[in-house]
Amino acid sequence: MKKVVFTAAIAAVLSVGQIAYPIQEAEAATAASYRIAYKMPTVNTLEEKEVFHFLLKGALKIKNPHPASILDKNRKSLTEIVGDLNGTDTPRGFMIDEFSVSKNGYLLAMYNEIGILDPVYPQGYDPAAINKQILEQQASGQWGGELRQKRGEMELNARINALVQAGYVQPEELKDQRLTKQYVAETLYRMYKKVRPYKGSVAPKDSQSEAVRWAVEVGVPGFQVDTKGYVYPESQPYYTNMLDFTHLFLPSKKTAAGWEYFQYEVNQDMLLEAVHNYSGQLLHVNNKPLSSLPNYVMLSDLPEKKKAETQLSASLAPKVLEMVEQVRREVQKPRVWDWRTDVIRHPSFTKLVSEYRKTKSQKALNQVYQTVKARYNLFDRQDSPQVMKSVLDHIR
Repeated sequence: MKKVVFTAAIAAVLSVGQIAYPIQEAEAATAASYRIAYKMPTVNTLEEKEVFHFLLKGALKIKNPHPASILDKNRKSLTEIVGDLNGTDTPRGFMIDEFSVSKNGYLLAMYNEIGILDPVYPQGYDPAAINKQILEQQASGQWGGELRQKRGEMELNARINALVQAGYVQPEELKDQRLTKQYVAETLYRMYKKVRPYKGSVAPKDSQSEAVRWAVEVGVPGFQVDTKGYVYPESQPYYTNMLDFTHLFLPSKKTAAGWEYFQYEVNQDMLLEAVHNYSGQLLHVNNKPLSSLPNYVMLSDLPEKKKAETQLSASLAPKVLEMVEQVRREVQKPRVWDWRTDVIRHPSFTKLVSEYRKTKSQKALNQVYQTVKARYNLFDRQDSPQVMKSVLDHIR
């Protein structure tokens, strides 16, 4: 691997939100020049790119959290549950992986995300008593594996029963452990359909499920439709990011009165740490993600890279809360699925479309674009005056 040296001086400012540094490869016959840069996210990228969901979850502090005493009482970590189920304090990776991709693994994660549902134990079960028995066995030199397994099963089932009692899970769904995207969509839709109703604006080819279509419409990660119109509802989901998305952008704080939004404040130290953790995807060299470079590890601790991280976090801090609020407003809107029916022939846009086609003026184009944007939550690939111009010029 060639040694890479950063020059100390900043070469140029590319644009607002971009800092550039020249890099020389000392051993190259012809010195190649590179630039390390960042770009501020738009509302679209904040909504659609999973890296920003990870960043926000790690960088924002909840201003209106549930009481810690309730969360501590109710939540059980995946490692704790898997450890008990397998009678070990240090569950092996395959045990955790097997549980994580199961329906039980997802439901435990969903339960922990909600946080305030009390476990529903069977009549006669005493959590304190079994904990005491296990401690007594351990004190006498016994491991208490059978009791630990029983505790793991009881604690897991009590939390799943709480989800059943709340109406988010149906008892008959627990007969198997196969986890699909459709199942995740169904549980999320039961939770949030009253605060974010389905608008009926999307139609993937391979699912008639209203829950799946709702997930596509809202923009839940993992439910992006491919170029052929398929969403693959029977495939296995990566549900962690789905839960991050709903936590950030839907009213996901459960209260006695219903669902409310979590409110946030920026913790600058946490934001800087989050930017550092995801710098491989957030920083770019020659318009390619930093993490795609073969010498990425060599670059990770250089002061120039750290300076770029600091600049990005400082630029994000005053803007990110309003951007989150804007995403929350956007996900309440329907989508443009068919330009012909949703825009060109829609009564709301008839006069504006006619005016543009008559004048071909930039003003008329911007009026159509802004009116469509106000009505619909546009995907990033749709959201530009240039795309709107192409639609108006070519679709009748």
